[in-house]
Amino acid sequence: MDVKGSETAGTFDFVVSGYADPQRYFSGAADDIRARLLSEGAVVIRAADQCRDPGVFETAIGALGFETRDYVGGSSPRSTIQGKVMEATRTPADWSVILHQEMAYVKSPPEIIAFVCVEPAGKGGESVIGDMRKLERLIDPKTLQQLTDRGLKLRRTLPDQARVNLKPGVKKSWQETFSTASVAEAEVLCRARGWDFEWSGDDLILWQDCISPLRQHPLKAASIWCNQAHFWGAAAMIEWARIDGREQDASELINAHRRSPQLLEAMCFGDGEPLAQDLTLELFHTVRGLERDVDLAQGDILLLDNVQYAHGRRAFSGNRKLNVIIADWAAGQSHAVQG
Repeated sequence: MDVKGSETAGTFDFVVSGYADPQRYFSGAADDIRARLLSEGAVVIRAADQCRDPGVFETAIGALGFETRDYVGGSSPRSTIQGKVMEATRTPADWSVILHQEMAYVKSPPEIIAFVCVEPAGKGGESVIGDMRKLERLIDPKTLQQLTDRGLKLRRTLPDQARVNLKPGVKKSWQETFSTASVAEAEVLCRARGWDFEWSGDDLILWQDCISPLRQHPLKAASIWCNQAHFWGAAAMIEWARIDGREQDASELINAHRRSPQLLEAMCFGDGEPLAQDLTLELFHTVRGLERDVDLAQGDILLLDNVQYAHGRRAFSGNRKLNVIIADWAAGQSHAVQG
């Protein structure tokens, strides 16, 4: 086993070469990789070419000691490839993906997210990361106090699959969100998670968990900004489209916000009142200021602590394929808090 570490742009690179048994390699390197990930929040594992195979990738993440999870209730349009391995996103190539912590709108989001580059983009498509430990110091204390006192709750509009393409903004049906075409099964999944919901014709209006803007790290004595208040809401979606140069999308979002705001997602306070547009934009640009690009070559793995670091993507042209796994540190480890 050949493991060489090097500091690169604030993350820590593990360079893999000449290994024939991925499970053995990742098991042997697990302590070093986990320690660096917990300390730094972001790790890049270079040249893990065999992990382009979904089965090998899942084996490798398991060998690191992480407990993989499913994506029920997630907002990104994506499909499962094999086991717990999913495509990174089906967001169109001409869209960027703004910084976010995965599923940070629910009470128990994944603690770990891992990407493997199967095929880099022809042009653009850089992965983007952001250190969310910095955010608490950048947000006005009065704003933070207001969000803490009132809490945050995401309202989502999930259309029926037959009309999902008519929805402005992020296009994801309730069938894809819950991996079922059964209304009864979708309702069972909502109730099991404590999510409020109602049907509007064939469309599902979903209210996900009321959360605090700061989240206690499962293994560290630290509370870290972990939510998507900057992501959802008409103001953020319109600004995002304008930055990308997606003028038609921006126009559709503006019209929907004026005429049918119920069609759009909204980040709300815990009592259901949507956040003001100026607050949403303030948070949007503050988070955007944390962006840092990470170039991933074929076979590279980007491993993130999903509380400490957010992730995103630049727009691109050509083909680009990344696979993803979400996971937790491991069952029963949340008591092992570090200072």
